[in-house]
Amino acid sequence: MPSVIWYYLSDDRMRITAIELKNFRNYEHLEQDFFPGAQILYGNNAQGKTNILEAIFLCTCARSHRTGRDSELVRQGCDDYDVRLEFLTDKDRSEEIRIHYLAPVSNDPLRLKPIRHIYYNGVRLERISDMMGIFNAVIFAPEDLQIIKDGPAARRRFLDLLLSQIYPAYFRDLIQYQHLLTQRNNLLKKLRDLPYIADSDSDYNLHLEIWDEQLSNCSARIISRRQEVINEIALLANESISQITGLKEELSMRYRSSVPSAKDLNREEMREILLGKLREQAADDILRGSTGLGPHRDDLILSLNGIEVRPYASQGQQRSVVLALKLAELLLLRQKTGESPVLLLDDVMSELDGDRRYRLLQTIEDHQSFLTCTDLSQVLIGCNDRNLADFIEEYTLFNVHQAKLTQVIL
Repeated sequence: MPSVIWYYLSDDRMRITAIELKNFRNYEHLEQDFFPGAQILYGNNAQGKTNILEAIFLCTCARSHRTGRDSELVRQGCDDYDVRLEFLTDKDRSEEIRIHYLAPVSNDPLRLKPIRHIYYNGVRLERISDMMGIFNAVIFAPEDLQIIKDGPAARRRFLDLLLSQIYPAYFRDLIQYQHLLTQRNNLLKKLRDLPYIADSDSDYNLHLEIWDEQLSNCSARIISRRQEVINEIALLANESISQITGLKEELSMRYRSSVPSAKDLNREEMREILLGKLREQAADDILRGSTGLGPHRDDLILSLNGIEVRPYASQGQQRSVVLALKLAELLLLRQKTGESPVLLLDDVMSELDGDRRYRLLQTIEDHQSFLTCTDLSQVLIGCNDRNLADFIEEYTLFNVHQAKLTQVIL
């Protein structure tokens, strides 16, 4: 039986009711209704299964989990894409997110640059930050192994997306921080390239002090939130890893911060330390032409049974750790927002043995979820102790072939 922590996921579920795609990836036009429970999308590779999950996830943050370029999402030979998602909130209120992207057209003076419009219930949103937290989904895809294998930026992205869905103001802090960091770095390059300015009262140095003040204040807010969410998600991920593997494993997390002992400091103490370190390292930053400390340099350290995961864990252990992080993310979003997000699992079953598939399916059975696989038996094996009637009631099957979805009734 699933652990008690998953009991709370059974109520207040967010649920997708329909999706419409136009010129998105390999889909010319698709309109498809979805149902409560698990949706199984199965079929051969390169038919469009992952593209459905990608379109759904796009509606959480206006960014694909596979690419940062909207132009790559446009169907070949077209110059725009349109994604529309209908969903029910925990109060059974019907809502809609729509994203319309228009690629640049060289002979059209009104479209020399890419244009992206985001609509919520028919009303155009001014900023991406305005859509954060409206529709929440958690995705686990092969690309998510980058959280372990890649450098610190991949782990910061994991934290930042989670925090942005919980606290939309955090997303605005990230945007502000990037702006301040760019301004400070531009000034550092000027100071490096100009003859050395010894006068501490020069305009350049006064400007640097202003950027330092603003940057340290914004940095403290970001680091404080990251430290807070790590403390919370670590407990949930530690429980999840044992559920996935069936073994008594210990998964721990530590935030490697620019601020020593950040977890023991309040926000004002962090700000003061950051400001002092920025001023202390100003000469080195000028020589580099960039800022050497701050949340853009921090990292999340993951350890399994006391051993750091990135350099030492096996491929199977790394996959289990990332899946544990995603399940913990799912639960934390539920706890913080009051709604259970939609779960998207892209080709996960092929990488798990029968026991782990079964435990995973037990864990997520109270969610609306979308699973892709090439072989339907990968799901059936995980359900081999259920009778066929139960399976039919809990799962909706879609065969995906050449960008067409066909519902399959067993």
